[in-house]
Amino acid sequence: MEDPDLLQRELKGSFDFFIDYTNLTPGSRGFGLTVDATKDVKVASIASVGFALSAWVIGAERGYISRQRAIEITRQTLHTLYHTASHHRGFFAHFLDMDSGKRLWKCEYSTIDTALCLNGVITAEAYFKDEEISLIAQKLLGRIDWNYIVFEDAGQAFFRMAYNPDQDGDYVTGEPGFISRWDMAAEQKMMYLQAAGQLDPALARKLYRGFSRDTGFFDGQPIIVNPGGNLFAYQFSEAWLDTARYLDPDGVDWFNNTRLAALANRSFCIEHAGEFKTYHSNSWGSSCGDSPAGYDVSGATPSLHPPQPNGTVSIYGALSCLPFIPELTLAMMQYLYNEHPQSWGKYGFFDAYNLSVNPPWYSSAIYGIDKGCSMLMIENYLSGLVWKTYTNSPVIQKALLVLGFSRRAGL
Repeated sequence: MEDPDLLQRELKGSFDFFIDYTNLTPGSRGFGLTVDATKDVKVASIASVGFALSAWVIGAERGYISRQRAIEITRQTLHTLYHTASHHRGFFAHFLDMDSGKRLWKCEYSTIDTALCLNGVITAEAYFKDEEISLIAQKLLGRIDWNYIVFEDAGQAFFRMAYNPDQDGDYVTGEPGFISRWDMAAEQKMMYLQAAGQLDPALARKLYRGFSRDTGFFDGQPIIVNPGGNLFAYQFSEAWLDTARYLDPDGVDWFNNTRLAALANRSFCIEHAGEFKTYHSNSWGSSCGDSPAGYDVSGATPSLHPPQPNGTVSIYGALSCLPFIPELTLAMMQYLYNEHPQSWGKYGFFDAYNLSVNPPWYSSAIYGIDKGCSMLMIENYLSGLVWKTYTNSPVIQKALLVLGFSRRAGL
């Protein structure tokens, strides 16, 4: 199959996944919620909703769905988020019941999963320019109590990662309440953008300076690394923010940082090809997602913690590298499609595969945030739609100004 055709099939399959695995039942209190993974269709992830809201934008632009239908779905989804979905001071519960929108189990109220959802809200508002969507979107954004999760330590400012009121709740190791801090370079950069317009500007800038810029090297070039070297942590904020056209206040080129991290991840897999049959030049990608042992968190060097390769290739992790290393990513897509038909289904590629176990393992699952990230990156590679829509929105333009981002010369 020619590259353009394969990309189009993967993109349309991704959109179809969100149509089929989002609650679109009229009158449902959970209308607009999207599954965490196809493994359990009763469990919604608030982060998946952010990718779904972006899917409706892509679908309307490409004619997969009528613009009016996309607007109707978006309106009702935002209504669910504002009136039904469980939240604490505006921060949503990580997992929700698909039908009721209520918090499941004793999951945390998550800052990053809320932020992923809000990225979809911002994108939808900017694209549709619909009065009702804008009204609810602004209410949702304004409801977030960013000051509640800000704290200072040793002269630096940080965001908390989450809040959980339950003694035996998710991620609670001592007393219930706040959980950990965002003090590393990772996927949370979108949070500084979302909060910048609502916090005191000096505090907003202090928060952005607060996370560490730990540096590793690949091929003699520096990379600001996340602790585990996980691909997704280089991709989630960059799926919406057009880092190809902006430098951060210190001149950091986050686009090139992700490009180098993608190359390093591929190189790491190739280096371990002798140990794991799955890895080679056209089969790489160490990230988080499905694996033979369940949900897996994997990474690659450079990283702060030595990664432990296990032979699982994160297909979506590699696909999400498309705008950064297109030729290498397209070569892998063609290899998988032609040589491993088990990796492909109704919605395009499945989450992952591993040939280093006996018998060889192919995921039959799709995770909303994984399929969503690769979907956005494919659209950005083809048209730049999500990057342009989100980055040019008033919310993000104000944030870039407050934080001191600068547009690259000539762009």
